[in-house]
Amino acid sequence: MIIRDATNPGTATLSIDTAEDALRLARIYLAAIERRDVEAATRCLAPDAVLTFPGGIRRKGAAGIASGSASRYRRIGKVVEAWEVYGEPGAFVVYCRGTLHGEWLDGAPFTGIRFVDRFEIDARAIRRQDVWNDAGEHRLARRAVQDAMSEVVSEVGHHVGAGAPRSLD
Repeated sequence: MIIRDATNPGTATLSIDTAEDALRLARIYLAAIERRDVEAATRCLAPDAVLTFPGGIRRKGAAGIASGSASRYRRIGKVVEAWEVYGEPGAFVVYCRGTLHGEWLDGAPFTGIRFVDRFEIDARAIRRQDVWNDAGEHRLARRAVQDAMSEVVSEVGHHVGAGAPRSLD
Protein backbone atom coordinates (compact mmCIF):
# COMPACT_ATOMS: atom_id res chain seq x y z
CA MET A 1 0.00 0.00 0.00
CA ILE A 2 2.84 2.47 0.76
CA ILE A 3 5.46 3.01 -1.89
CA ARG A 4 8.73 4.59 -0.73
CA ASP A 5 10.68 6.88 -3.03
CA ALA A 6 14.27 5.53 -3.03
CA THR A 7 15.65 8.89 -4.19
CA ASN A 8 13.97 10.69 -1.28
CA PRO A 9 13.65 8.27 1.69
CA GLY A 10 11.58 10.72 3.72
CA THR A 11 8.68 10.62 1.28
CA ALA A 12 6.10 8.00 0.46
CA THR A 13 3.04 7.79 -1.73
CA LEU A 14 -0.01 5.63 -1.38
CA SER A 15 -1.07 3.08 -3.93
CA ILE A 16 -4.52 1.64 -3.23
CA ASP A 17 -4.63 -1.49 -5.39
CA THR A 18 -6.85 -3.89 -3.45
CA ALA A 19 -9.95 -3.88 -1.27
CA GLU A 20 -7.65 -4.65 1.67
CA ASP A 21 -5.59 -1.52 0.89
CA ALA A 22 -8.74 0.61 0.80
CA LEU A 23 -9.94 -0.84 4.10
CA ARG A 24 -6.52 -0.31 5.70
CA LEU A 25 -6.45 3.34 4.56
CA ALA A 26 -9.93 4.01 6.01
CA ARG A 27 -8.88 2.41 9.32
CA ILE A 28 -5.63 4.40 9.51
CA TYR A 29 -7.52 7.61 8.75
CA LEU A 30 -10.23 7.03 11.39
CA ALA A 31 -7.62 6.13 14.02
CA ALA A 32 -5.75 9.37 13.25
CA ILE A 33 -8.96 11.43 13.44
CA GLU A 34 -9.85 9.83 16.80
CA ARG A 35 -6.40 10.79 18.15
CA ARG A 36 -6.84 14.25 16.57
CA ASP A 37 -3.59 13.63 14.71
CA VAL A 38 -4.22 16.10 11.90
CA GLU A 39 -0.92 15.41 10.14
CA ALA A 40 -1.48 11.64 9.91
CA ALA A 41 -5.12 12.07 8.84
CA THR A 42 -4.14 14.62 6.18
CA ARG A 43 -1.78 12.09 4.58
CA CYS A 44 -4.81 9.84 3.95
CA LEU A 45 -6.87 12.53 2.19
CA ALA A 46 -6.75 13.88 -1.35
CA PRO A 47 -5.97 17.62 -1.26
CA ASP A 48 -9.48 18.41 -2.54
CA ALA A 49 -11.31 15.74 -0.52
CA VAL A 50 -15.00 16.42 0.14
CA LEU A 51 -15.88 15.80 3.81
CA THR A 52 -19.61 16.01 4.59
CA PHE A 53 -21.10 15.63 8.07
CA PRO A 54 -24.65 15.46 9.48
CA GLY A 55 -26.78 18.42 8.48
CA GLY A 56 -24.78 18.84 5.26
CA ILE A 57 -21.89 20.48 7.13
CA ARG A 58 -18.70 20.41 5.07
CA ARG A 59 -15.28 20.46 6.65
CA LYS A 60 -12.04 21.39 4.90
CA GLY A 61 -9.41 18.74 5.50
CA ALA A 62 -8.45 16.94 8.67
CA ALA A 63 -7.83 20.25 10.48
CA GLY A 64 -11.44 21.26 9.80
CA ILE A 65 -12.68 17.96 11.21
CA ALA A 66 -10.54 18.33 14.34
CA SER A 67 -11.71 21.89 15.00
CA GLY A 68 -15.35 20.98 14.36
CA SER A 69 -15.10 18.02 16.71
CA ALA A 70 -13.35 20.09 19.39
CA SER A 71 -16.27 22.53 19.36
CA ARG A 72 -18.70 19.70 20.25
CA TYR A 73 -16.80 17.02 22.19
CA ARG A 74 -13.96 16.78 24.68
CA ARG A 75 -13.26 13.37 23.20
CA ILE A 76 -14.96 10.97 20.85
CA GLY A 77 -14.30 7.39 19.81
CA LYS A 78 -15.90 4.70 17.69
CA VAL A 79 -16.85 1.11 18.36
CA VAL A 80 -16.87 -0.36 14.86
CA GLU A 81 -19.42 -3.11 14.32
CA ALA A 82 -18.82 -3.73 10.62
CA TRP A 83 -16.72 -2.77 7.61
CA GLU A 84 -17.78 -3.29 3.99
CA VAL A 85 -15.68 -2.67 0.88
CA TYR A 86 -16.98 -2.50 -2.70
CA GLY A 87 -15.44 -1.61 -6.02
CA GLU A 88 -12.23 -2.08 -7.89
CA PRO A 89 -8.80 -0.43 -8.02
CA GLY A 90 -9.20 3.29 -8.52
CA ALA A 91 -12.81 3.30 -7.34
CA PHE A 92 -13.37 1.71 -3.93
CA VAL A 93 -16.23 2.52 -1.57
CA VAL A 94 -15.73 1.63 2.09
CA TYR A 95 -18.52 1.66 4.67
CA CYS A 96 -17.89 1.66 8.40
CA ARG A 97 -20.72 1.45 10.93
CA GLY A 98 -21.03 1.21 14.69
CA THR A 99 -21.51 3.45 17.70
CA LEU A 100 -19.85 6.56 19.08
CA HIS A 101 -18.77 7.10 22.67
CA GLY A 102 -17.05 9.99 24.38
CA GLU A 103 -17.57 13.10 26.44
CA TRP A 104 -19.58 16.23 25.65
CA LEU A 105 -17.98 19.62 26.30
CA ASP A 106 -19.73 19.88 29.68
CA GLY A 107 -18.07 16.64 30.82
CA ALA A 108 -21.15 14.41 30.51
CA PRO A 109 -20.32 11.02 28.98
CA PHE A 110 -22.20 9.59 26.01
CA THR A 111 -22.33 6.19 24.39
CA GLY A 112 -24.40 4.24 21.90
CA ILE A 113 -24.77 6.97 19.25
CA ARG A 114 -25.11 5.16 15.93
CA PHE A 115 -22.91 6.19 12.99
CA VAL A 116 -22.14 5.28 9.40
CA ASP A 117 -19.08 6.55 7.53
CA ARG A 118 -18.83 6.16 3.75
CA PHE A 119 -15.50 6.66 1.97
CA GLU A 120 -14.75 6.98 -1.72
CA ILE A 121 -11.15 5.96 -2.29
CA ASP A 122 -9.23 6.27 -5.54
CA ALA A 123 -5.81 4.83 -6.37
CA ARG A 124 -4.04 7.31 -4.04
CA ALA A 125 -6.29 8.69 -1.28
CA ILE A 126 -9.69 9.23 0.29
CA ARG A 127 -11.56 11.53 -2.12
CA ARG A 128 -14.81 11.76 -0.20
CA GLN A 129 -16.16 11.01 3.27
CA ASP A 130 -19.85 11.16 4.15
CA VAL A 131 -20.82 10.85 7.82
CA TRP A 132 -24.21 10.09 9.31
CA ASN A 133 -24.92 9.76 13.05
CA ASP A 134 -27.57 10.18 15.75
CA ALA A 135 -25.61 12.77 17.80
CA GLY A 136 -28.18 15.47 17.05
CA GLU A 137 -31.02 13.29 18.33
CA HIS A 138 -29.05 12.49 21.49
CA ARG A 139 -28.39 16.20 22.08
CA LEU A 140 -32.10 16.97 21.61
CA ALA A 141 -33.13 14.21 24.04
CA ARG A 142 -30.53 15.39 26.55
CA ARG A 143 -31.80 18.97 26.22
CA ALA A 144 -35.40 17.81 26.78
CA VAL A 145 -34.36 16.10 30.04
CA GLN A 146 -32.46 19.21 31.15
CA ASP A 147 -35.48 21.42 30.35
CA ALA A 148 -37.82 19.08 32.25
CA MET A 149 -35.49 19.12 35.26
CA SER A 150 -35.38 22.94 35.15
CA GLU A 151 -39.19 23.05 35.17
CA VAL A 152 -39.34 20.72 38.19
CA VAL A 153 -36.76 22.78 40.08
CA SER A 154 -38.62 25.97 39.20
CA GLU A 155 -41.96 24.52 40.32
CA VAL A 156 -40.50 23.26 43.61
CA GLY A 157 -38.89 26.66 44.17
CA HIS A 158 -42.23 28.36 43.55
CA HIS A 159 -43.97 26.25 46.19
CA VAL A 160 -41.15 26.58 48.71
CA GLY A 161 -41.08 30.34 48.21
CA ALA A 162 -44.81 30.66 48.97
CA GLY A 163 -44.00 31.03 52.65
CA ALA A 164 -44.59 29.07 55.82
CA PRO A 165 -48.05 27.78 56.67
CA ARG A 166 -50.13 30.32 58.62
CA SER A 167 -52.18 29.66 61.68
CA LEU A 168 -55.95 29.98 61.29
CA ASP A 169 -56.44 31.46 64.80
